[in-house]
Amino acid sequence: MMIKNFSQLAVSDLRKKALKIVESGMKAIFIKKIFQENIKIKNNFLFIRKEKINLDKFNRIFIIGFGKGSSDAVLTIEKILKNKIDDGIVIDTSHKNINSRIKYLKGNHPIPSQKNIKATKKIINLLKNTKKDDLVIIVIFGGGSALLTYPVVNLNIVQKINKQLLKSGKNIYEINTVRKHLDRVKGGGLAKFAYPAKIYSLICSDVPGNDLSIIASGPAVKDKTSKNDAKKILREIYSNKSDFLKKYNIEKNLIETTKNEKYFKNVKNILIASNKVALQEMKKEAKKLGFKKVKIYSYKIQGEARETGKILLDKCKNKEVLLSGGETTVTVKGNGKGGRNQELVLGALEKISEKSLIISIASDGKDNTNAAGAIGDIHTKKKAEKMNLNPQNYLQNNNSYNFFKKTGDLIFSKRGANIADLMLIIKL
Repeated sequence: MMIKNFSQLAVSDLRKKALKIVESGMKAIFIKKIFQENIKIKNNFLFIRKEKINLDKFNRIFIIGFGKGSSDAVLTIEKILKNKIDDGIVIDTSHKNINSRIKYLKGNHPIPSQKNIKATKKIINLLKNTKKDDLVIIVIFGGGSALLTYPVVNLNIVQKINKQLLKSGKNIYEINTVRKHLDRVKGGGLAKFAYPAKIYSLICSDVPGNDLSIIASGPAVKDKTSKNDAKKILREIYSNKSDFLKKYNIEKNLIETTKNEKYFKNVKNILIASNKVALQEMKKEAKKLGFKKVKIYSYKIQGEARETGKILLDKCKNKEVLLSGGETTVTVKGNGKGGRNQELVLGALEKISEKSLIISIASDGKDNTNAAGAIGDIHTKKKAEKMNLNPQNYLQNNNSYNFFKKTGDLIFSKRGANIADLMLIIKL
């Protein structure tokens, strides 16, 4: 089971069915399964989806990975390519202590650390020594923006800006636009360091709409944004603290991303997985469980978390299962504990009736806490009433985790591929 506390949560038939639907989506994006299905080797040809790569053409093979779940993916690739790999480095939030040519390094997320910078420099030094007849396979997962980083400003400043971005309510497109223009490896920068080697980057998308230039801040993709775009966003989030920008000369330190076409002519970016894989499997499972009306509302939902759950409940018709994927935002005003999925469910509770249910879950199993998300239904409401818990008070303090911890409705999950968030609404 991917959902660790499935049996404790499944206290009704409706809950059991809802959890089975979510479970099917999580199983569909199990990292090892995805990479085993998409990567094969035969007669010294490497097949990555529809790509056929003649390994005889290359002198050396390097594997680079970063993002949440990248170590599991690279480990799977390593078992396929075996001793054909010459060297490699991976930065993930977990550490693989194995005897390997690849170095598995642990970094911090969501706020970059000195460990992340040190690991990134090791990757750069490795790539700078590659030649035209070398093959570089880059595995990119969500969370890569924090884990792969070589900032142009002091780490302390980068950490302050990242914290401000993450609680600002800005979407991932805006957040990563700022990150790109403060970092040497983002916005195509990594491709520049690896030039002229042949690059295949394998991407698992956690970004609504799957824009490859935004996922992990597009380290191997030609960027479309400018430092003026970043400047505009920074001025918006620091409108009441403009002295911060002046004090550290932030705007003057912004850099343009790599735009020269030559650095991308040897790069092939391949989308390996997105939330489409999970949502299609969830739709199939819902029909198998007897639900006749099953609808995928959106693959790229965005918006303020506390409002999005209510909107989805309104969109769901009677006797329907409504599925959605994407990434909402939280404008942090309180000092509580929680994540966007937990806040989405908490915000929707006021609209929950006897015959409705909502689940929102982070596909990588970590919703800014050790919980992956939450489930909300009439059982939740009754428990909250019995315990005199006011959802609005917890919402105002961004304290969704502690609300659902008290009601027993947090969902804990194993790590799947980081393909953003999955949402499920059922109305009987």
